[in-house]
Amino acid sequence: MYITDIYLRNFRNIKEARLSFDKNLNIFVGKNAQGKTNLCEAISVCLGGSFRRVRFSQFVPADRPDAEVNIELKFRDDITERDNIINYSVCKNSAEIKYNDIKMKDAAELYGVLKYVIFIPDHLNIIKGSPELRRTYLDDVALMQTKTHLKKLSRYNKALKQRNNILNGIYFSERELSSSVAAWNEVLATEGINVTYGRLKYFNFLKNCAARIYSELTNGTEALTMDYQSSVFKTDSIDFNNLNHLYNIYIKELEKNLQNEMKLRYTLSGIHRDDVNFYVNGMSARDFASQGQLRSIALALKLSEAEIIRRKNKTYPVVILDDILSELDHIRRDYIIHHIEKSQVYITCCNMSDLSSMSGGKVWNVENGVFTEI
Repeated sequence: MYITDIYLRNFRNIKEARLSFDKNLNIFVGKNAQGKTNLCEAISVCLGGSFRRVRFSQFVPADRPDAEVNIELKFRDDITERDNIINYSVCKNSAEIKYNDIKMKDAAELYGVLKYVIFIPDHLNIIKGSPELRRTYLDDVALMQTKTHLKKLSRYNKALKQRNNILNGIYFSERELSSSVAAWNEVLATEGINVTYGRLKYFNFLKNCAARIYSELTNGTEALTMDYQSSVFKTDSIDFNNLNHLYNIYIKELEKNLQNEMKLRYTLSGIHRDDVNFYVNGMSARDFASQGQLRSIALALKLSEAEIIRRKNKTYPVVILDDILSELDHIRRDYIIHHIEKSQVYITCCNMSDLSSMSGGKVWNVENGVFTEI
């Protein structure tokens, strides 16, 4: 699938714009805060919700609080050649979305109607940020493929909250506390194994696919490796065919930490403490990677997501890359412009010089919310 056209009116700083896109490559050039990212956000708003994770009231221009926001996005199924239209509007503090003239409850209902992958600079925190960001990233990748992962993760989090509440309470003896947490240990072990399975199923693919893409990005001069740190199983090579064995390991891990948990008043082991490590040429990316290397790792992860989508859904997702070219050398920029094949690609950047190797596609200059095709 690919996007053919978009019309925007009163979306953030974009007063009005109508654009017809190239089926392959679309590039938006301009200084910061001119509207490039706002266009990318408008696309995401129509396909499941803003990647900025904000309320629809923030789409309304700050200097015109009574303005009505309108987005019309058209996309085509490249197999059936069917055209589809999504209309999104905000008026009088109310949002409305329609898909082929059928009213939807909210944009989340359209998640997956047109598959897409997006990179934004915040994704650099996947590598350098907190472990929670990396866990959330893996869970998001799993959720893209199966909604059952969310149910298992939710059950785990509820059980964890209850167990921590017990640990945070006042009990007369370790025996009483041990009895109280036992039931929640069973839930944590069961759902913890399920969530670990969901994460590793896609982590192992990401690990191999991202390594290949990263090598291509760097013309074979650098190698990316990744490992999943399980706080319970201590390895990412887990045999899920013997669930009873895994369950017993999980329970023992929870029980052996109980005395320390009574002092600290929270659960020490479990999927909520797992992490992912990234290495470039054997060195920790978190500690030693340059900005260009961090961007390259994040891009390799995102393009690996696109490959997961292609294999599972037999379609090439739209790829949106916001401010991806900065801090990259010409070899990596050339790969992005020329080697993301078969997907429709959107790239925002600040300098025309970054596009020196470009051939084909469409380019727009963006200034004060106005898009001028070059």
